[in-house]
Amino acid sequence: MTASKKVDLETKIKQVVVLLDGAKVTRTGKTELTKGFQQVHIKGLTRKLRKDSVRVSGKGKGSLGSIDVETKYQEEVAHEKLNQLKKEEKKIQKELDTLNEKLTMAIQRREQLNVLSDRFSNEFPLWFASGEAKLETLSKFMEFEEKQNEENLTNRQKLEDEIEKLQKKLQTIQAEINDYHNQTRVEQTREIIIGVDVKETGAFQFEINYQTSGVHWQPIYDVNLKQEEANIKSQAQIRNNTLEDWKNVELEVSTAIARPVKIVKPNPYYIDIYQPRVSDRAGGGIKRRAMKMASVAPGAPPSPMEKEEAKPEPELIVEEAEIKESPAGVQSYSIPGKWTIPSDGNYHPVTLISYDLKTEKEFYWNAVDPLGVVAIDKITNGDAILLPGKAKVYSEGEFIGETSIDQIAPQEEFKLGAREELRIKAEKKLLSRVREKAGLIKGKRTIEYCYELEFKNFRKDDSVITIKDVIPYSKSERIKVNWIECSQTPEDENLGIYTWKIKMKPESEVKITYRYDVTWEKDYQIQPSLP
Repeated sequence: MTASKKVDLETKIKQVVVLLDGAKVTRTGKTELTKGFQQVHIKGLTRKLRKDSVRVSGKGKGSLGSIDVETKYQEEVAHEKLNQLKKEEKKIQKELDTLNEKLTMAIQRREQLNVLSDRFSNEFPLWFASGEAKLETLSKFMEFEEKQNEENLTNRQKLEDEIEKLQKKLQTIQAEINDYHNQTRVEQTREIIIGVDVKETGAFQFEINYQTSGVHWQPIYDVNLKQEEANIKSQAQIRNNTLEDWKNVELEVSTAIARPVKIVKPNPYYIDIYQPRVSDRAGGGIKRRAMKMASVAPGAPPSPMEKEEAKPEPELIVEEAEIKESPAGVQSYSIPGKWTIPSDGNYHPVTLISYDLKTEKEFYWNAVDPLGVVAIDKITNGDAILLPGKAKVYSEGEFIGETSIDQIAPQEEFKLGAREELRIKAEKKLLSRVREKAGLIKGKRTIEYCYELEFKNFRKDDSVITIKDVIPYSKSERIKVNWIECSQTPEDENLGIYTWKIKMKPESEVKITYRYDVTWEKDYQIQPSLP
């Protein structure tokens, strides 16, 4: 019986299909094989290769036999390298501790500002009602609060970005340190062994497919809101940590997942009477603190390409991916050209597609919100699925902020791009405040208010505005709030919150006037004080 011959095959990565939680890799190689049974070895593959995923095909005068995957180990002594990594780890950890202390101080400063703001909001109406403060005081405090919050937010974002970068660097170093055992590094690789029964000596071509972990991608979006459409540019942020560099490969991005999907059966939801347990240990309370942070990251729209004075340079063409959808609903994007993505653990952006979606402008105004009229776009999605991801939002090319997009199904409506609309002016005016004469209603006091809501549309299009205003709502039987009249009937009222919807023509003006009164027993004091 003739012994099998061993042949080492050099392969290159030809194509990579990036999944949401892994990748499908295609390698190709060519070699000469002599007649007889041969063993073709492909060495040095990543240890993150899934053994059960290997598939082999090829061309040549012969037949494929068994396909085995073995794990190989190789030790490398590296005392100097290990010591260098530990020094770097210590240095980065020290920098992280300093930055975390600064971030803690910034958060505490934000909490102090919140306490100050809450106290001012509760006490200013009393000061104003007693004549101890003027509206100018409110304006100055709001300017102070806005400035402090903006500075605090900018500082926190800068610190958080620096911390995130250092943490990624520290994790990379710690991962390398963990690979060293007793000052030796054990390198683990996979080796594929292919049995081939060669019928005739000649050239053989092989194509090897396998799945690997250590790679994922996440979408990011640039959304430009125009008058009647929203242009969405999607990118894939690809992170390759497979221990294999991808050099000049064909690239495809897929919404498929490598892990199996299972149908989970629910368990019974039992409830019972609470039976307290006797314990000899003292219980401790848990202090919970909630903090709301609204952040709009500073930014600017992409700068236009600089032009020469004599002749403008043509704009670079960004080639977009070809999108495909399987019967199971999996979308994949074939990226044109060749791509190189190293296994460095960093995110590498890849342009997917750009498309226009139908959008409608909606406008909102809340009388108690000092911001003014808020515009937002209601967008109707197309045939593609939008996966969850961060989005930079622009209005007619002007950067307005960052947000997050939830998963959006095809043809689903979603809202995006809340911003202040400066072309619609809204104002609330107190026309009259009349206190009824003493004795008119025995034992009671009454104040009647008349307000006017004024709106001016300087846009060149029709605008539908949802308006909300609030009047006092009584929680006591001793206080009665009476809605007297209104020039336009509200569409809704709930707990003293009134809602109108008005349609405004370009360059038009709309006014809503309403009156109400508050009556209470004179021996009682209303809290908080009435305006």
